[in-house]
Amino acid sequence: GNNAAISDGGCKSHWAEGLCDFLAPSQTSADQIDNQLKKVGFSVSDVDIVITSHSHLDHIGNIEMFPDAIHVIQKVELYQAWWPESFQRGGAHVQADYDDARDFRYFKMDGDYDLFGDGSVVILSTPGHTLGHQSVKVKLPETGTVILSQDAIWMEENLEGYVAGLNYSVLDWTDSVERLKMIRDVEKAPIWFGHSIKQYEGMGNQWHK
Repeated sequence: GNNAAISDGGCKSHWAEGLCDFLAPSQTSADQIDNQLKKVGFSVSDVDIVITSHSHLDHIGNIEMFPDAIHVIQKVELYQAWWPESFQRGGAHVQADYDDARDFRYFKMDGDYDLFGDGSVVILSTPGHTLGHQSVKVKLPETGTVILSQDAIWMEENLEGYVAGLNYSVLDWTDSVERLKMIRDVEKAPIWFGHSIKQYEGMGNQWHK
């Protein structure tokens, strides 16, 4: 999620010029992950494992809140984070968000991985948006199996061929979209998009079990 530095109006002192006006974040401190965890009875110190989909500013921003956790990320995405391609350096990566995370414990993925060995949390390699983007398939006790696409699929129209922006490789991105669609159809698992306000509001703006 977004770094605490952009909450409550601090965006322009942290993000690159133009990004705040373009993305228009409305986050307040109440929206940050530490306060969201409190709503369901947890604190950041209770978190043992953090899964990071990719290293863009709106997804890795609060990583430094979890210094004692194991961080699950594709190995090539770490390279992307510390040395992004020149066309992505202008603002997509804010290295100040993770400067102090270099020596964290990283579980470096190289493709798919059944995280706990029981199918409850499966890492899905979905490159394209970034070099090492990953999505997650989870089995929730009440909701059932869902696919957390993150930025492999931003919103509904990407399912129909409309390409999302800021991709490392459009070809790989397209392959990843098709892969997630096939998993959806075979396993009857809905896709929860990374940036769909429409879907979020339709789901009741709530946590799911």
